[in-house]
Amino acid sequence: MEPAEYSVWVTDRQLRPIDGVDLSVVPTHRRLDALPPAKSSGWVVRLDPQRRGGTLVHDAACRHANGGGRELGAMEALDALMRPGAKACHACAAAEDLLPAMELGHGYG
Repeated sequence: MEPAEYSVWVTDRQLRPIDGVDLSVVPTHRRLDALPPAKSSGWVVRLDPQRRGGTLVHDAACRHANGGGRELGAMEALDALMRPGAKACHACAAAEDLLPAMELGHGYG
């Protein structure tokens, strides 16, 4: 069986060794066109003013996170996003940073 011909971009933070699997044949290269992701200063969950009963998870530095909410660590932010009615803010790094991490967990557990 021939290997699939497609590209998947992952970061070094997403990769983990797999026991018994030789990964030395996997081609690697650094994306020169991508800037390193901004480091989050933490996360904040607030009620969504646009949706009754909904919540929004923001980067703590987001302008929409001001004025209340609960401060969260990364795992708590992911847990908050898994709750019904929860969304990640698209005005800050929340959607860009947290949603891919949630997709990595599908099919496990």
